[in-house]
Amino acid sequence: MKRIAVLCLVALLLLAGCGRKQEEESPYQDVPNPIATITLQDGSVMRAELFLQDAPNTVANFVELANSGFYDGLEIFRVVTGVLIQTGDPNNDGTGGPGYSIRGEFSENGYENPVSHSRGTLSMARLVNDKDSAGSQFFILQGSYPEYDGRYAAFGRLMDEESLQVLDRVAGTAVDSNYCPLVQYLIETIRVDTQGHSFSVIKIQDEEATTTQGDA
Repeated sequence: MKRIAVLCLVALLLLAGCGRKQEEESPYQDVPNPIATITLQDGSVMRAELFLQDAPNTVANFVELANSGFYDGLEIFRVVTGVLIQTGDPNNDGTGGPGYSIRGEFSENGYENPVSHSRGTLSMARLVNDKDSAGSQFFILQGSYPEYDGRYAAFGRLMDEESLQVLDRVAGTAVDSNYCPLVQYLIETIRVDTQGHSFSVIKIQDEEATTTQGDA
């Protein structure tokens, strides 16, 4: 019963989503998966493999934002212990985005994404009632929640025990009644090694995208 209550709460908290199934074969069939390095201002590091074949537009969008410096200096603004940590909002309060959205790459939106929402998975946040509302906000799961499979665009996973330990430390911090951490965790940088490859992002241009992502 407690788990169901937590899931219902988190469903309301999650804000942004991702990309739609392409009829043609992925243009990145023989391209190795990019590796993201998330460095916090305290010097701790999380490394994640990004699943290019499973969520190509979502990964391309994340790479573009990360390598342009979009995430640098942002807060981990939401912590639900045992469930997730969330970041990627330039307003640091769940209301912001990059000024556009991308289509949701998950099965409820017509896209077969096989990545399960297990511990350490990176996935895009989205508005509950809008499957194509993801932009820049993403969450990292501390626990495993297969209930999210098909509903959110999972696109990567932490790669090693050191990364999981950093996740656990951040996820274990005290929070207020709105799940805002009482200890500030800032992102120093997020950079992605594309191994020499470049990617194109399909965006949905929306002037309201930066002000609607907090309607959860």
